[in-house]
Amino acid sequence: MVSRRTMIVGAAGAALAGGLGYRIWDRGVFSGPQGTAYAPWSAWRGSIVDGVKRPLHAAILAASPHDTQPWLFEPRDAAITVYADRARNLGAFDPFRREMQLGLGAAIENLVRAAGVYGYTPYVRAVEGRLKDSPGPEPVAVAHITLDPAAPARDLLFEAIPERHTNRGLYLEKSLAPEALRGFADLVEGPDVRVAFVVDPAARSELAALIVEATQRIIDDPRMSLDSARWIRTGRREVAMHADGITIDAAGLSPLVAAFGKLMPDQSPHSMDQYWIANTRDTQVHAPVLGVLLVKDRLDMAQSIQAGRAWQRLHLAATAMGIAGQPLNQPVECVDRNAMLGRSDTYQDALVKFAQAPGWQPTFVFRLGYADKPASPSPRRPLDDVLKGSGIA
Repeated sequence: MVSRRTMIVGAAGAALAGGLGYRIWDRGVFSGPQGTAYAPWSAWRGSIVDGVKRPLHAAILAASPHDTQPWLFEPRDAAITVYADRARNLGAFDPFRREMQLGLGAAIENLVRAAGVYGYTPYVRAVEGRLKDSPGPEPVAVAHITLDPAAPARDLLFEAIPERHTNRGLYLEKSLAPEALRGFADLVEGPDVRVAFVVDPAARSELAALIVEATQRIIDDPRMSLDSARWIRTGRREVAMHADGITIDAAGLSPLVAAFGKLMPDQSPHSMDQYWIANTRDTQVHAPVLGVLLVKDRLDMAQSIQAGRAWQRLHLAATAMGIAGQPLNQPVECVDRNAMLGRSDTYQDALVKFAQAPGWQPTFVFRLGYADKPASPSPRRPLDDVLKGSGIA
């Protein structure tokens, strides 16, 4: 006969197993990116019946800081106004909303690429002005785009849009061809934007150390740490609810660590910071190419839009060639934080030295290389959630 104690232990074990099974399901421990939060990646071409809205299906797949997706679009007749949704900000992590502006530039680049393919000639007029410290949350226009009818054009960068993902994982020690880097430079540089690629091993090691040091500075700053942590998404339900932010699947972790991270209770900002600094130091700064995008004035609104467009263009071109990319912008984030607090800063001069670009200001640091594994897509809000106004012709 089964004893009462055995029955109780068995029931408790069954309940524990059932509870664990539910948590595995609820947190999506063994499931990758799937569900409505990822639907925009398969619907990115839109439909001819969308009219002037059609290029926006591609625009919402652009890069943005911490996947905040800080954009709103107002289509009207044959034009689209792009707004900064300033409520979707990183706080002290991005006090001047400079990185937000870069993300908006990236969305505009995708929009422009799609517009050309869909039979429009786009004309972009960025709003002039300077970014200010800690602006309010109200949306503000950053660019006006007119779309004139034209013959549809073929565009290889457009075709790379659904394949472009930030790859935070391991990159192989395989050099990029010099002609590829020259091609990237020709593609992105202009009067107010330039790029520097750091490939010399000694210089790369020094720049890597600077990135790690800046990361440590950020996680030692409680305000920056908390403002960053607000955009970390863990379980399946949280991803579905927000459809934004940095997910465990897209964090560049090994499958085992990613599964463990989903299964465990949500970590404190401090614990997440320790994963971040370890991954930065041990994996992310090790790449065959580190790079810096520079502008004449990093707080100029129009130049920030241009820099964001340049990064998106570079990342799309790299993607088309099977090359991965990831922002490593911690040193410039420290530049902004120091400016916000009125502290002396050494990061900007150090980056200018690496780039050998006196008179220019760094606005974006990144890495390029051949990835060990493909990157996972990040969640995206549906297009209907980022439309402003209803004046569709």
